Amino acid sequence: MRAQRPEDILADAENYACYNNINVRKGTVAAVLRNAEIMASPLSSEAEKQEALSIISELAPGLVALGVHEHLIFKNPDIQQKVDQAAATMRNAPGIMAE
Repeated sequence: MRAQRPEDILADAENYACYNNINVRKGTVAAVLRNAEIMASPLSSEAEKQEALSIISELAPGLVALGVHEHLIFKNPDIQQKVDQAAATMRNAPGIMAE
């Protein structure tokens, strides 16, 4: 195994990559981090925070497919719960995240 750069993971012309039988879109991790910032901001309204959490919930399976949950812990417990739920669901789904 060797060190990786972004272009080693996903070529510039590609928008998706398949990891653990999940298609993960380019920008997924960045979008989750941006939405985590929205949730942490005292300037964000409750509606903005709820929308951000909803999007994180949609993107959580991609994070799990990439293995983010194995290396990072979110400070916000609501976000961490969404990622943990996605990991548990994927562990129990046939053909996904096979050990």
